[in-house]
Amino acid sequence: MSTPPPVLAAQSAAAARMVETHRCTPRGDYCIVLRYDTSSRRVPLIIAHKVSGRAGHTYWARWSNKRPGHGAKASRWKRSSWTGDNGRAPGAAVETLWRHRGRSGGRKMPKETIMCIQFKGSDHKACYRLG
Repeated sequence: MSTPPPVLAAQSAAAARMVETHRCTPRGDYCIVLRYDTSSRRVPLIIAHKVSGRAGHTYWARWSNKRPGHGAKASRWKRSSWTGDNGRAPGAAVETLWRHRGRSGGRKMPKETIMCIQFKGSDHKACYRLG
């Protein structure tokens, strides 16, 4: 049995720490999709994904976080950057992306931080708790 070269072992360990996950609202009308590093809890990508929308309609979304022992902080509303054929149901799929360019690995969040997204006009949020 051979061991992988140190460079390949380090690359595979780094890849194993990066997780992409999602959680949807109770009604399932939209979801938060997160990519984060499980060891450092850096979040380089947040996506607000709406399953069914109307073609040609403008959608707005925002993300928020609630750190342990702190109040919730929300981003500004951002217009959806992509709408297209849903492929699973009538209507259009809608996505708004937040990428943290210029930061190594994205924002660092403490353990147990709750990340949420919300589409404008809805009282519901889709949330995920970082472990």
